[in-house]
Amino acid sequence: MARPTAPTTLDSRRVSRRQFLGAAAGAATGVSGILAAGKAPAFAQTRELTFLTVASFVPETDKELKRQFDEWGAKNKVKVRLDMIAHLQLQTKKAAEVQSRSGHDLTALGPGLGDADLYFDYLVDLNDVAADVAPKNGGWLNPNDYLIRGKWKLLPWWLPPFPMAVRTDLLEQIGEKNPDTWEDWLRIGKKGKAIGHPFGAAMGHSGDANVTLLSIMWSYGASYIAKDGQTVTVNSKEMRQVMEFVKRLYTEAMDPEVLAWDDASNNRCLNAGKCIGIHNPISAYESAKKDKVLVPGTQREIADVIDHVNTPRGPVDRKTTTGYWCVGIWNFSKNVDLAKDFLRYHFQPGNLSKWVEAGHGFNMPFLTNLTKHPVYKSDRQYRFIPEVAKVSVPPSWPGPTTAASQQVWDLYIIPDMFAQYATGKMTADQAIAWSEKEILEIYAGRKRRP
Repeated sequence: MARPTAPTTLDSRRVSRRQFLGAAAGAATGVSGILAAGKAPAFAQTRELTFLTVASFVPETDKELKRQFDEWGAKNKVKVRLDMIAHLQLQTKKAAEVQSRSGHDLTALGPGLGDADLYFDYLVDLNDVAADVAPKNGGWLNPNDYLIRGKWKLLPWWLPPFPMAVRTDLLEQIGEKNPDTWEDWLRIGKKGKAIGHPFGAAMGHSGDANVTLLSIMWSYGASYIAKDGQTVTVNSKEMRQVMEFVKRLYTEAMDPEVLAWDDASNNRCLNAGKCIGIHNPISAYESAKKDKVLVPGTQREIADVIDHVNTPRGPVDRKTTTGYWCVGIWNFSKNVDLAKDFLRYHFQPGNLSKWVEAGHGFNMPFLTNLTKHPVYKSDRQYRFIPEVAKVSVPPSWPGPTTAASQQVWDLYIIPDMFAQYATGKMTADQAIAWSEKEILEIYAGRKRRP
């Protein structure tokens, strides 16, 4: 066995000029190598974890998430960066990161579960994290809904339940009480529109349009995909019935501007004092309360005359959906273990509880114990949030969540079908035939993202 080589040292009493210059050259080479590499030596490198998510409609939620991320980073000596973008920008950003195999470590996924199927090959399996956090929080609400091809490719994070917000002063003015059915809303919206206060529901390219129109569709017994995830069911007598109802709702109870609404438009309509009611999470109420918005022409705060009721039922069912926001870890991340550790930290009961409280119940986790959070009893306007969550299903219902179902959502096939008929651009048969063709092609594999 060769003897180990002793480290080279320079004895200042005996070193020659040649030895000194040689040692200096070696040191310079080491420094230049570090500079050329563009990074510090391993012992000096700082660990960094990055997280891409969407900005909340209740900003306090984002502040609490950042506080927890910073706190976790400080405890673990990890540099953290939380990037928040508008939710409509998320699809493009995720696709770009997958294309380049670089970007953030953690990413929000949504507003549907289908992202985990779209990006299945690029996401880390989170079965271990899902198993760790569930028992501490009373278990997942509907765990089978969250499995993609039998795997936990995401952690279900939060959903904003969709109750109905209604102006109680305007209801009194038109001689009505709180509505319960979609037919009630048609009648109330018609009366409200006659006095300049229409009902407001998006019918264009927005997440809210998907939510409301899917909700009405299911409540009338219609669907676009069967439970088998293969049979397209949009061409049915139930769909023709609901098409007629939505056309009446649009022409008799709403203004044409709803065709161009984004996801903040109904909030603005309610808080501007125009809309008699909207189908939306509690963000409009929270904004009105925070900003002390007044009823036009009065000194009365508009938050004082907003009430929330359950999502409406139809002739067949009471059912709705919402954005299913989830979180995942890219498998091209170099910090998978750190990312998992932060998720375990954030999903601790105490941390999730603080996060839900900060959002005033807007962001409800998919965990049993959090549906019983005290925040839902802290304000009368939050009372229906847990009830709405109970009748909320994935946007692909009754079919499974797949890349195809995510495409139906992302391409606004359902809103476009209803809008084409409601505006008279197509007959009901033409609109249904158009959507059927689109959905069949999507489920056959068209327009898949990388």
